[in-house]
Amino acid sequence: MIRMISKKTFYWICLIVVILEIVFLKIMHLGHPYFDFEELPAFGAIIGFLGTLFIVVVAKSLSLFITKREDYYD
Repeated sequence: MIRMISKKTFYWICLIVVILEIVFLKIMHLGHPYFDFEELPAFGAIIGFLGTLFIVVVAKSLSLFITKREDYYD
């Protein structure tokens, strides 16, 4: 049976992941960025969020042009 985690536990997990990303990429220099802005903490998460936001906005605006009326096939 699947057990749901609480919001507090979820937030702690997110905080730990961000701290680990900062530790591994900044302190231990495991990442080799091509551009300077790639060194920002949580850069991958921010780019992923912005990309998803872009896809949603484009899809919603395209739906205004693509969708047909409800009685189109009647």
